[in-house]
Amino acid sequence: MVEIRQKFDRRIRTLEPHIVASLAAIDEVKGQFKAGLRMTPKAITSLKKSVLVTSAGASTRIEGAKLNDEEVEKVMRGLSVSRFSDRDSQEVQGYLETLQNVFDNYDILPFRESLILSLHKELLKYSTKDELHLGRYKKKENTVGVLGPNSSIVRIMFETTKAYLTPIEMRELAEWTAAALQENRFHPLLIIANFIVEFLKIHPFEDGNGRLSRVLTNLLMLRAGYTFVHYVSHEQLVEKRKDEYYIALRKSQETFGTNKETIAPWLNFFLSVIKEQAKKAVAYLEEEKLEDILSPKQYKVWMYISNIGEASPGDIADATRVVMPTVRQALNRLLKLDKIKRIGQGPGTRYVKL
Repeated sequence: MVEIRQKFDRRIRTLEPHIVASLAAIDEVKGQFKAGLRMTPKAITSLKKSVLVTSAGASTRIEGAKLNDEEVEKVMRGLSVSRFSDRDSQEVQGYLETLQNVFDNYDILPFRESLILSLHKELLKYSTKDELHLGRYKKKENTVGVLGPNSSIVRIMFETTKAYLTPIEMRELAEWTAAALQENRFHPLLIIANFIVEFLKIHPFEDGNGRLSRVLTNLLMLRAGYTFVHYVSHEQLVEKRKDEYYIALRKSQETFGTNKETIAPWLNFFLSVIKEQAKKAVAYLEEEKLEDILSPKQYKVWMYISNIGEASPGDIADATRVVMPTVRQALNRLLKLDKIKRIGQGPGTRYVKL
């Protein structure tokens, strides 16, 4: 275990200035969310539900599923999605329930190897093709590669851990991660980043490794106090940058086992995603602050522009039933706060959300 500790510690011991700056920016948002959201319980529940749908859709699409978010929501409501294979719906349902479990119980789910196995079993429990290896490490070799038109691997990206070595490597990784977090040896996001890149290098299961890695990312971040993951989907941000995601993983993983091991390419990508997630989360906090400094009618005008994106004063007055003089006062207030900008002049004037 001493050798494993030294190997993993060495990967994240030296930090470049931009990494330190990113960690500080993310932690600033973490602190803001510790104060709690002033949204109503109903609004918070609705937002969390939206993130569940978005996350389940994005995470399964990264791995080749085809359901869009509207169809994922139908699966959540127990409705049939007939135009896609049962496998897509099975994977989405498993992801929805597993992530819901993590969101609801992260504070009482101690991070250890047995939990990883349990979450894998839960994640794939509806997948009929995976019945024989739920919650069990791979028994045969697997590779990570580029798929061709017939779903066969046409180019191997990197070799994963041999099946017979997987149990011991997973035990060592889980123990190092739990100990490093408990002892506060490094910043938690560095520990989480190392866990994910190594987990995906081991590729411990026959199927579900990518999806489980994103469930575990949510779990570890929530346990480390980054509660804003409840409100902004990590998976959606990764899906939008899918090519970068795979390149960053490959660049780091191809150094493993050499005398120049580094997780720098992956760490840069991982932290950039978390930083973007934090930035989007701050928008919710700013929205609440805005409600505090605007009158109810001014806020009504702002919410209309925010939802529509662009509108004329007449559109706003008609939709909100706020009289025109008050609409103009609200628009002037929002201009001073740099929340909107004016486009055009005279009768064609429109206002756009910044």
